[in-house]
Amino acid sequence: MNRYIALAALLTSCSQLASQIFMPVLPDIADSLALSAGASQAIIISFFLALGSAQLLVGPLCDKYGERPIFVAGHIILIVGTLICAFANGANTFMIGRVLQGAGCAAPILVSRAVLYSCFQGAKLNNAMGSLAISASFVALITPLIAGTLAQQFSWQGMSIVLICFYVCIFLFGLATFPKPKKRLVSLRPIALLEQYKSIATSPAFIPVASLKWAPTFLYLTLQLYLPFFLRNEFTYSTEQIGQAMMISMSGLLVGSTLAKFMQKRTHHLKIAVLLWPALPISAFTFLFFSEHVHAVIFAHCAIMFIFGSYFPSYMYYVGHFYKSRSSTANALVGATELLLFSSIAWLANQYLITGPSSIAILTVGCALLVLICLNALKKLGNETINQNGVKLCDSKQQG
Repeated sequence: MNRYIALAALLTSCSQLASQIFMPVLPDIADSLALSAGASQAIIISFFLALGSAQLLVGPLCDKYGERPIFVAGHIILIVGTLICAFANGANTFMIGRVLQGAGCAAPILVSRAVLYSCFQGAKLNNAMGSLAISASFVALITPLIAGTLAQQFSWQGMSIVLICFYVCIFLFGLATFPKPKKRLVSLRPIALLEQYKSIATSPAFIPVASLKWAPTFLYLTLQLYLPFFLRNEFTYSTEQIGQAMMISMSGLLVGSTLAKFMQKRTHHLKIAVLLWPALPISAFTFLFFSEHVHAVIFAHCAIMFIFGSYFPSYMYYVGHFYKSRSSTANALVGATELLLFSSIAWLANQYLITGPSSIAILTVGCALLVLICLNALKKLGNETINQNGVKLCDSKQQG
């Protein structure tokens, strides 16, 4: 594997582990810190709110100063936040650690993508994005099992210490691997930043492209908060069993990203998204009619993760195409919106709307309809580009 692809994959794993590793052990954290289910979920959501806020600043900084200095600063903050979580003995201390983790994770998320955009083009970039999606899916697949096993052996605090050791190793590898930073002509004045974000947000492609990420992420966040308690309460699952169940669900990410990489060699990204879309209504149907069976619940979650994994390369392709010189800023706006808005909605939904699997089914149907509308919008944008330039926008092979 190319060293820059490896670096991007490792950086992505840092943010994934920080965001996901506490999910299977939420009930344990709640017991240890004497929290209600809602309070422990709120602490987890604080991570995503901090991550979303930090991305709004980190994206433009990365576009202006390059990847290396942003990586260094973000990684240090991430390590400090994880250290605070490891030794937290109360809810407030743990929340401070999670907020710092979220702020620090903005750097590896955006830097991992910026590295690929700056080092690859055309078909090589598509291949690199596919490899990144597969590696990210693999990490997501094994994280619940790692969390359940480590928490069972060392407690969730000991699990955090292991995480710190991993982060330090990635930090050293990054220092040795990153290309020299290139300073770009990007203004960081508040008014200029607002203009950049306004320009991106009001462009015709922004909502359709962003929804390929927003819809799966919203369902993912909602289920990650809901399932651990559902599996414990309805099926009396232990912490280790919850980790194993969520690992099986996460296999959908790996299957989806691998299939998408295979398909993109033969067809364009839009067609891939359309062909794989039925996984969403299938998931909703399963949640609605078969939720009394634990294997059906796991399958329904797996179908949503399948969409998450298969849509990620398409989302990354369209961001690179429409916002090539401002890819980090565009990614930051998408990420900040989904985390600041949809993570809050996911938490509120768990508190006030979700009464059982049927509620999950309704949310999934709504997201499926939104995705279908956005895919149609992307098709129209592609047709307009053909009419104007004679170039098929949605065809990744021709762009390569």
